[in-house]
Amino acid sequence: MATKQTLTPEDWIKAAFKLLTRSGPKAIRVDFLCKELGVTKGSFYWHFADLAALQAAMVEHWRRVATSDVIASMVSPEKSPRDLFIRFIEDILHVPTREYGGPMTEVAIRHWAAGDEAVHAVVRDADTERLAFLTLQMRGSGLTGPEARSRATLIYATLVGLKQLTGEPGLPRMDIPGFVDAMLRPAPSNAATVQAALVASATPARVPEPQFEVQ
Repeated sequence: MATKQTLTPEDWIKAAFKLLTRSGPKAIRVDFLCKELGVTKGSFYWHFADLAALQAAMVEHWRRVATSDVIASMVSPEKSPRDLFIRFIEDILHVPTREYGGPMTEVAIRHWAAGDEAVHAVVRDADTERLAFLTLQMRGSGLTGPEARSRATLIYATLVGLKQLTGEPGLPRMDIPGFVDAMLRPAPSNAATVQAALVASATPARVPEPQFEVQ
């Protein structure tokens, strides 16, 4: 059996993410965590002052690995804006790792954020950081002003939708390079051309709300 000395804060964070993705935010409880890890409550309080401290560590970990670290890894003068867009989307879709809940973690965190202001604030900051990066890359591709912001927003909205659909394996895989190419094309002269480009590569607009059940 694990003890408070052998467990680390990371072990508790990993266990909490597993409960979150499996059963939703209401499952993040000290007694459930202790059962998951096979230890007593004293072990939990050895590492965290209270449950709120663990929850704060969880969402900050998610923001770092799924946003800040991804953006930091994109710094490469050798990559074109197109390459950066493709890699950014692919990296975001595959973080965090399975031991921290896997790709479904972001779906669960957004669900959690809907009812928790502290979590919502972290998600909002992550969204802002990601969108700022995408807008910067749009400007680097030659677009300016509102057009760069609008296309970056559309790419990000599509990315969030793809994350929501991670648990739907029956859906066809999106052509990410094709979608990025459509977003980087010069502005078309009519709305029909825009619609054709989006229909060819965008995800479905309706996103099913995740259902969680506390075990």
